[in-house]
Amino acid sequence: MNTVPDVLHTLSGVLDPDVGINVVDLGLVEAVEVAPGRVRVGLIMTTPACPQSSYLCDEAERLLRDAAADGTAVDVYILPEPLWSPDRLSPAARSQLGWPA
Repeated sequence: MNTVPDVLHTLSGVLDPDVGINVVDLGLVEAVEVAPGRVRVGLIMTTPACPQSSYLCDEAERLLRDAAADGTAVDVYILPEPLWSPDRLSPAARSQLGWPA
């Protein structure tokens, strides 16, 4: 994983268990930093008290570690803001939810 698109591709494998849509299409990925030997990802949740926050962080970290070169430091953290809104949904997520694009 050398680029932000690589990280986003990996994170697309993290599904929110409540809605079955990945964190990228849900618009939960707020920050991605890629540097030699390090990947950092900041996620936001759909609500401040999201019961899935620990699961989503752990799953994102697990997939990123699996995809990263040995010795790469991986840090996934929750950001308190910005607040999530449905405007962050990708067209694919809107379609899955039956919302207008």
